[in-house]
Amino acid sequence: MKLKLVTILLLINFSYNNYAQTPVKLSTGQFGFIEGPVWDRSDNIYFSDITGRFVEKYSVSKNTFTTAFNLPGERTNGLMFDKNLNLIVCDFKDGNVTKRNISGTILETYATGILNTNDLCLDKKEGIYVSSPNSSKVYYISPSPNRSLTVIDDTLSFPNGVIISNDGKSLFVNDSDHYNIYKYDIDKTTGLVSNRVVFATLKDTETDLKDANAKRSLADGMALDTNQNLYVTNKKSIQIFNSTGTRIKTISFTENPTNCTFGGATLSTLYVTTPKDLYSIDFTNVTGFQHPFDLPSASLSTPKN
Repeated sequence: MKLKLVTILLLINFSYNNYAQTPVKLSTGQFGFIEGPVWDRSDNIYFSDITGRFVEKYSVSKNTFTTAFNLPGERTNGLMFDKNLNLIVCDFKDGNVTKRNISGTILETYATGILNTNDLCLDKKEGIYVSSPNSSKVYYISPSPNRSLTVIDDTLSFPNGVIISNDGKSLFVNDSDHYNIYKYDIDKTTGLVSNRVVFATLKDTETDLKDANAKRSLADGMALDTNQNLYVTNKKSIQIFNSTGTRIKTISFTENPTNCTFGGATLSTLYVTTPKDLYSIDFTNVTGFQHPFDLPSASLSTPKN
């Protein structure tokens, strides 16, 4: 009995040590409103400054910031690298989804006419899930050569973060107005989704009831680790859920996190954007999962037509 109790305590302590990490501010409040961090598999975290109209990069080895490219007249939001390390970009202002090189040159436009494209995630065949909070829609852009645009859900209030599960079989979507995180089954032939269920529910961390956002979760971008734990940015915290939807840890912030991604040589550091700053959180015994690189090859089949 005593041995069993010690074992339980050790397991609890192990879990706590893995997730009880402190956010470290890497910047000095110099940004306007930043979003969409993504790791380039080398040395840099790229992210959008929506109000500043540029894409910035942070060098992990040098601990420095430089502008990757400027966007006069444009604004970007969510970013993700494709298999060739081109950036797939939510053109927030213009309502497009584009492929750009790391200098910002548009190589291809995948979709147009989406209101305030916000966040996105690529599947293994480079079909794209993208959220449009201001229209209450989530879209799927099918792989090349067709690149057809389909609404896959238009019933959420303010759909925001979107990410594919590690096995490629499910899509997670959260809602900034509410606290549920939803899970959908992905049809491996078409990329479309069905069978929406509540996967998990965020805990309300609001303490200032006079805040205009007091009743909203402010759920935003998400990341996964290789143990299928889901990291959700939301109001004043990152909340971590295991593969069954049980919340296993809350990491507190003084600001509202907007998005996150794992990066660094060992993929054990979570990089987090808030409106004005980039943060890092170092974990022990945690490895980040990268889309689309780590998805299984058979996760999605390209339709033949």
